[in-house]
Amino acid sequence: MAVLLPDRSITAYVLDHPWERDAHGVPVPPAPGTRPPARGTWPGAATEQADGSWTLRVDPAAWRLRDGDVLTDGEREWTVVAALLKTVPGHPAADYIAVTATLNPPEVP
Repeated sequence: MAVLLPDRSITAYVLDHPWERDAHGVPVPPAPGTRPPARGTWPGAATEQADGSWTLRVDPAAWRLRDGDVLTDGEREWTVVAALLKTVPGHPAADYIAVTATLNPPEVP
């Protein structure tokens, strides 16, 4: 098993969940540009993928992350598309949150 070491500190801005719902029961996210207070800063890593998306690995102390939450390393900012807590039985030091995200704003080729 390979362990990927953190290469940056990542701060999480977590939206209030569940979102309010409209008259049809559909979740309504907050207005664009609305940012909650930072939840905290933890070690992590980020890698750009060939398709332009990003994968991030974040310390499990940042759990629970959901789509729409924002992560930043102070230089770049990402919006979470999906997050999954990955645990390694018997080795909690190897646990991490696997995040798929989009860069804000997207890079223009």
